[in-house]
Amino acid sequence: MNYEAFKYQLLSDLQRELNPAVSLILQDIIKNNDTHLDGLTMLAADSNMAPTVYLNHYFPQYEDGRPLDEIREEILSICHANCPAAPIDVSFFTDYEQVRSRIVFKLVHYERNRALLADVPHYRYLDLAIVFHCLLHSETLGNATILIRQHHLSFWNITRDDLYALAMENTPRLLPYEFRSLNDLLVSLFDDPAPAVSDDSLALPLYVLTNRQKLNGAACILYQDLLAELAGRLDSDLYLLPSSIHEFLVLPAAEQLSRLELSGMVQDVNSSQVAREEILSDHIYYFSRETGRITM
Repeated sequence: MNYEAFKYQLLSDLQRELNPAVSLILQDIIKNNDTHLDGLTMLAADSNMAPTVYLNHYFPQYEDGRPLDEIREEILSICHANCPAAPIDVSFFTDYEQVRSRIVFKLVHYERNRALLADVPHYRYLDLAIVFHCLLHSETLGNATILIRQHHLSFWNITRDDLYALAMENTPRLLPYEFRSLNDLLVSLFDDPAPAVSDDSLALPLYVLTNRQKLNGAACILYQDLLAELAGRLDSDLYLLPSSIHEFLVLPAAEQLSRLELSGMVQDVNSSQVAREEILSDHIYYFSRETGRITM
């Protein structure tokens, strides 16, 4: 069975299992890096919001022998567990005074998102782009974001610079940074960290910079004076290795590794370990204590 047949067989099976009042909506959803995914939403008649499950991720599992019935039951379980118990009030999004305290920024790759950026207020930053979101939270759905587009600026009667000023204030407050050694992080996650990374990587004094929510945490490099503080703590300039849109690996520049070697590490990990929509960049960056600037 190819992917198209798998997708429509799964939809047919799910429809038979569901109450007729529940609508199955399949959409082509464009994610980061111009990644197109088949997003399936199960929307109840009395609800205005529901989780989206991406079917593309299940097809390799099916090809590896996972039964279709088991995949269907997992999707149903995810949707039932994450559907809000009552309609969620999103009317606040039309009220700028309610939205302004929730505006945050994130980093994406510039070239890989050119089509998206045509409709999104942004700033170019090295080979990246700073874009803006409204951060939401609900007890059912947890943290979620709404991407801010050009028409929102006209509706709210604000400028791109207003967005940036708000995001610079809000993002560190709403998404405070977390900085931990990679070894400590792995020990907290696994009894034996060796399967997660190579021995060579573990031998390096690598640190993970993200935010406490692990949500678009690569943007922490933009927090005012944060890199200068970390460089002072480590008594070194810093190499910044983009692990994904959610975090950077930080390495003291005193380590005797060439930039070519480090770039190769990032490219190898991106090509083999990171989902396309999670990739930030194939390049490494350098923070200088003397200049207080990041360069490629």
